[in-house]
Amino acid sequence: MGSLILAAALLGAPVEFPMESTGVLEAYSFFNQSIEHFIYSNIEADIRILQIGDFSWKLGLSMETYMGESWNSPEMKFNIYGGHWNIKTQLGYFLDPLLLRLYTDHECFHNIDMADTLSEYMNNIKLGVLLDEPAPARSEELEFLPAGLPDGWFSLGFYRPRNETFQKGHDFNWSMHGFVDFEGVSYRSWLGGLRYRGDLFFHNDGSGSSRHRGEVYFAYQAPMGVFEAHMTHYFRDTQPFRSLDGETYWGIRFVW
Repeated sequence: MGSLILAAALLGAPVEFPMESTGVLEAYSFFNQSIEHFIYSNIEADIRILQIGDFSWKLGLSMETYMGESWNSPEMKFNIYGGHWNIKTQLGYFLDPLLLRLYTDHECFHNIDMADTLSEYMNNIKLGVLLDEPAPARSEELEFLPAGLPDGWFSLGFYRPRNETFQKGHDFNWSMHGFVDFEGVSYRSWLGGLRYRGDLFFHNDGSGSSRHRGEVYFAYQAPMGVFEAHMTHYFRDTQPFRSLDGETYWGIRFVW
């Protein structure tokens, strides 16, 4: 990284350390509640540490906790029994209006205070592109289907090396991931729309699995960030671990 900064200085590119944070704080409750799926909470944050011209470097962390019945004390409804963590780093290049990304994930799942404390994890390298357009100005009148391209991103994941040091409980070879946000209606600081997230996984034995999630949301733009309420449904989830196939939940989130 030091050589990169030195090269930028020699080329005359501005070097900045913005230390800007973006993230989300949310909680959601399942319609069909059970010992596996009751209430989830999630917090994630990314920090843009370095900016050299159109190049950027980010670090990120997300932590999702699952709340349900304790395996040995079912009356304890709010016992946190599972965890899902993701540690990532990203190098980006801004090519207006796209952000080209090279990033890595260390994703892990752990059972907490359970009879089976099984942990699973995976590491990967991803190449992706993000549509990074500025948010449109809000109209004082009711608008339907605002003009412009939907927000979204797409990436390819590669799982290397394949030994258990880098991947446990999964046998992924490569993957495809995508996200699209369709803004449907807006009025002043209010916004409503649809979102879709799809993940396709290709396994080392030639088989595949997938996850498809749709969301209806309403959002309010406040000075400190965006407050959202949403209802989300998993149309299909054939993941071998902690599948949410057919599950529906509602939730609230704060995005900054």
